[in-house]
Amino acid sequence: MQLHALQQARGFAAMAVLGYHLSLTMTLPRYLGEELFSNFTRRGNLGVDFFFVLSGFVIALAHRHDIGNPDQLGRYLTRRFVRVFPVYWVYVGIFCALVAMGFGTPGAVVLPDTVGRWISTAFLVRLDSLEFPIAPAWSLVNEMAFYLVFALFIINRNVGRAVFALWMLACLPIFQHQDGSGWTPWTTYFTSLNLNFLVGILAFHCWTNGRPSVVKCAFPAGLALLAAAYALESEGMPYSQTQIAYAIAFGLIIAGAASLESAGQWPSNVRLLNLIGDASYSIYLTHEAFLGLLAKVMIRVSAYVSLTPKVIYVVVFAGTIACGCLLHLFVERPLIEACRNFNRRQPLAQV
Repeated sequence: MQLHALQQARGFAAMAVLGYHLSLTMTLPRYLGEELFSNFTRRGNLGVDFFFVLSGFVIALAHRHDIGNPDQLGRYLTRRFVRVFPVYWVYVGIFCALVAMGFGTPGAVVLPDTVGRWISTAFLVRLDSLEFPIAPAWSLVNEMAFYLVFALFIINRNVGRAVFALWMLACLPIFQHQDGSGWTPWTTYFTSLNLNFLVGILAFHCWTNGRPSVVKCAFPAGLALLAAAYALESEGMPYSQTQIAYAIAFGLIIAGAASLESAGQWPSNVRLLNLIGDASYSIYLTHEAFLGLLAKVMIRVSAYVSLTPKVIYVVVFAGTIACGCLLHLFVERPLIEACRNFNRRQPLAQV
């Protein structure tokens, strides 16, 4: 079951992260050295928080019938593997090859320098404080941890509940959210950000078990809570104290949007938003590379054609989204489909 509302929300989250990084990039001296749209994008990195909440919801939705059914473990792990790794390996392989050949900004990216770090890069596990060649991949480590813990629900419902509860309790001490750097195995696997997966699962249960007329109201309530959390943070309250409010707000928005679509009250046939949502994984993984490249191109073009900084920003923003969508259409989607077709021909596909 696919909910277009969630795909569209995924697209908005990817664009929020893109806008956040683009505003930061434009402030660097080697680009424009100027703040652009920062008032709108300064908390765009909350798109990652949204992704974690959404993952909890989507995994619970997609595999609700697999819980307590260990015969479905192989199918679950295969689906998660195919969705994440083949595309990631293509992108990280190309990116590492280009960096090794001297492309990109010198010193901006450091390739893994030990066997352990190559293992971390390839399999998305955190063994030390490695900064991943594809920077946004840091968040996929948390996703992998959640997928593995959720697998225990499929093996045994009660074991899954116990382990998941212990993991969530261990994550309760509030760690500061780092911006993709400075992570250690401890702060990765026990950061309070992992509580967002729990919020997503609870949002799923609210959607499936709650009264539809009530759950629909979760959407405006979530928007109101999101605005309140943002206002409190703007007034000086640290993110460590507003993080759970953001997570709950996102959970309410997701549950409410799902309920509205189920009732036929959501504009599901918005092709561009649906495409961006479908392409959100490719956009998320590749946006930093494309925005840097396109920004350099546009700055050079501006030497010959009069372009304001804001026009450059908008063109780079739209161009980066377009590149991610093209990668989705011509790399990600065909590759995933090929993997799924291959898997259907294997005996394990019927497990």
